[in-house]
Amino acid sequence: MITRRTTLALLASVFLPAYARAAYTDPAYFKEKREKGELPDIAERLPKNPRVIDMKALGREPGKHGGSVRMLIGGQRDIRLMPISNYARLVGYDEKFELHPDILESYDVQEERIFTFKLREGHKWSDGSDLTSEDFRYFWEDVALNKEIHKGGPPIELLVNNQPPLIEVIDRLTVRYTWEGPNPDFLAKLAAASPARLFLPAAYMKQFHIKYQTAENLAKLIKKNKTDDWSGLHIKMSRQVRPENPALPTLDAWRNTTSPPAEQFVFERNPYYHRVDENGLQLPYLDRFLLNVTSSDIISAKTASGDSDLQYFGLDFADYTFLKDAEKRFPLKVNLYKRSQGSRIALLPNLNCA
Repeated sequence: MITRRTTLALLASVFLPAYARAAYTDPAYFKEKREKGELPDIAERLPKNPRVIDMKALGREPGKHGGSVRMLIGGQRDIRLMPISNYARLVGYDEKFELHPDILESYDVQEERIFTFKLREGHKWSDGSDLTSEDFRYFWEDVALNKEIHKGGPPIELLVNNQPPLIEVIDRLTVRYTWEGPNPDFLAKLAAASPARLFLPAAYMKQFHIKYQTAENLAKLIKKNKTDDWSGLHIKMSRQVRPENPALPTLDAWRNTTSPPAEQFVFERNPYYHRVDENGLQLPYLDRFLLNVTSSDIISAKTASGDSDLQYFGLDFADYTFLKDAEKRFPLKVNLYKRSQGSRIALLPNLNCA
């Protein structure tokens, strides 16, 4: 991994207990939008009980708002790295690999099979719409159980002994998942780098669903977005793992603002992000990520010559000596980190063959 010493902002994604604050600091990045009335005040954009990240408790100094980070990617599909870098999850790991609520305000587990999730009051998607239990109901009833979208039935990660859960909407902010047998890995699946999905922004996605949209409007949307049918349209517009749709609301720290194809993808800070630091600064500290598309073969060379501020993709241990030598000439720092993959070689069968 390569980091430029000139990069001052931190990616704060550590999970610590939250506490209430009387005032919060809005990033200057949104000053113009606030003055034009395009964005409400910071107190109206944060949840009533935001997630507080205590940087000093981690042995780090709190950061400051501002700055952009450049990264190099080998192609459009590599924007999938951003949801991993964001690491906003219903529950997530801290630096000791202990689970804590993140997007959730709290959760309760009984018998390893009954999971009750409580959302944060006032938590909003990046477009300002409310995050509620309706987003969970919509995903389950209208997407996961819809055979035109999920032809093989509900996602396998939500099955226990091949049986789906009973999902109850308790109230506007509370939802419960119950399986007949224990599901001890459920929270770990929600905290994974590529997590099990339980919700979608229903207010936005309903326009692409045959249950909520007229056939005439759907036909126009299908043609406009170059898909074959309404289910293909819904899948394309709802893709969260590879956020190619700039209009799709997100809960991540940074949101994509660029439609593909493009040579540079700009991710800007989410004005409704739910975390603050101990000084009341809304996170993230960084304003933007600039993902520049280049050839995979020259990522290491461009990184060494200063074209990247943060680079953890497209580099190999074989580049280590070359990059360490570049430390002598450029203000960069080379760090080694452990890989989590069990193997760097895999055989993948073609699952799409007719």
